[in-house]
Parts: sequence; structure tokens; C-alpha cells
Amino acid sequence: MNEMALKIYLMRHGETNHNIKSSDDDDQPKEEPLNQTGIMQAERLANRIKNIKFDKLFSSDFTRAKQTAEIISRRTGLPIIEDKRLREYQHGRVKPSSEKWIEEYMRLLNSGMSKYDIRPFGGENIWDLIKRLKSFLKELEKENGVIAIVAHSGANSVLINLSQRREKDEFIDIKQDNSCINILEFSEEKWKIICINDSSHSDELKPKKRLYENQKEIKEIAKKYVLEELGLVAKEIYLCGDILYDQFGFYDRPYKKYEGSTVETYVVPNDNFDILQWEMSLIKKISSIKNNVIKYEIGKIEINNKIHKINAILVENSHEIKTETERIK
Repeated sequence: MNEMALKIYLMRHGETNHNIKSSDDDDQPKEEPLNQTGIMQAERLANRIKNIKFDKLFSSDFTRAKQTAEIISRRTGLPIIEDKRLREYQHGRVKPSSEKWIEEYMRLLNSGMSKYDIRPFGGENIWDLIKRLKSFLKELEKENGVIAIVAHSGANSVLINLSQRREKDEFIDIKQDNSCINILEFSEEKWKIICINDSSHSDELKPKKRLYENQKEIKEIAKKYVLEELGLVAKEIYLCGDILYDQFGFYDRPYKKYEGSTVETYVVPNDNFDILQWEMSLIKKISSIKNNVIKYEIGKIEINNKIHKINAILVENSHEIKTETERIK
């Protein structure tokens, strides 16, 4: 085997109108096409990788992925190999995290039905997704050379988790921007992550941000919310990011399902902090598999009818913080 037998560029498709919605409650139709921004993102992605000598180009057969792959194909000259195993997770008519489905899931589980056989209404379960992507990954490991793959946010996240030999209960949510690149190498029976979620080629397509006039007032609103949510579990709390530099604002169109700036915080938890109990009460955990940073979405504040998310990164002490901050507790 060569020292580096296989290198993959695992990419997400460009933006669709569904992607800019603030909710993930509904499955995205498999025929959903790229919007104009998505086409431009795919063009910039293709331009970035056009000089790489790829050996193969795989793509999900969903329209948004195929369109992205077609743009890459025109730049690289590679034929597209469609593979249904790269499809996005299809949860059916009801989101698995919804109260309605959780109630039904528990009823079926308590009736003696195996978790592997329980599926959301009209959809597939997480085990179906893992099974088909694990099958693709195993076949991929037999390849050599440099391979391009166009898939989806959830599918990419599962593939990366599987590459690191994580079991389902250990999966972490890996952020995937539209048209992003993840680079992984496979050698000596192990996958090595080179980069995750690199979408710098599309930075110029970000929506314009307009700053609020009442920056000090917004900071006080954010402080109050953060202290109410984290005050009892934290020794120290620090603000950072846009809100620190009076750069808090809103976008002229939704961006990555955000309406504007995010309130970013670092938190040093109390000694008796129960992280498992705390995680159960949160909206979302956002993790970076490459640098072991775990970011938590702890809530939202509304400014001038715009929703802004609040994130927190847990650290053992303030020395771990590598950016400018303002301590609020």
C-alpha cells in the first residue's frame, strides 16, 4: 500500500431555498434545486478544486447534489458516479425530535419493537442512514488516488463520524456550510482528518450585515439573558465576537439559518457542574471533531424582530480562551 493510498474531498452541495429557512422541521424534497446563490457557490467551489487531479467524482442522486457535481464535472472533465447511499437523511412527515414522534417512538419501543425497526412516518431511521453510509465508506476504503464526493450536511457528518470509528451514541454534530470542503486521508487502515467545513471560497457571497444603532443596549440584553441561563452553573462567563466590538447586526437575507450576529460566550463551569443533565436541556450541541471544541446553542434573543442565537463554549479555565473577551461574571 502507498504511504497515502487515498485522499477524499467530501463536499456539501450549494445553497437551496430550503437551506435559508430558519427551521429544519420538514424534509427537503429530493428535487429541490440550487438557488442562484447556490449556483455561484458551486461555481466557486469548482474553481477552487479545478486543478486537482481527481480520479473519480461521486455524487448523491438528489438534484441539489447533482447540480453541484455537474458544475464540478464541467471544470474537471470527470464523469459523475451517482450513488443513492450518499442521499441525505429522510425523516419522513414528522421530525424525529418532535414531541409527536418521541411519544410514538416510546410507545413502539415499550411494546417490544426493536429500535432498529422503528421508523418515522414515511421515512427512514438513523440506523438506515448509518448502514448505507457505512457501506459506502467500506467500499471507498478499497479505492486509491484522489476522489471527490458531493453529498449533504447530515450524510457528511455521519461519514466523518464513521471514519473516526465513532458509534451512533458517540456521534457529534459536525457543521457543514453550503459548498464546504472536508478533506480526509486514508492510510494504514486509518482515516486522518485534514480539514473540516472549509467554505472560504464562498466568503464573498455572504449576505451584507447591517449594524444596529443601539449596540450598548443589545449588549446589556445579551448579558442579562446569558446570566439568567448560565449564572447558576458557571464560575466565570465571558462575552466575545461581534457584540464585543459593537459590530452586532442583521443580515439582508438569512445566512446559514441565522438572521444576524450570534452572541458568543465562553463559560468556566462550577466544580459540581453536571454536563449530561445540562446537555439534555439544551437546544443543540455543535461540535468540532477536529479540534475537540464543543459549542452549545443555549438560547435566542430577539432584537428588532430579528432572532439571534446564543452560543457557549465550555472551558476549564480562562487560560484556554485564545480570543479577546469581556468577563461578565
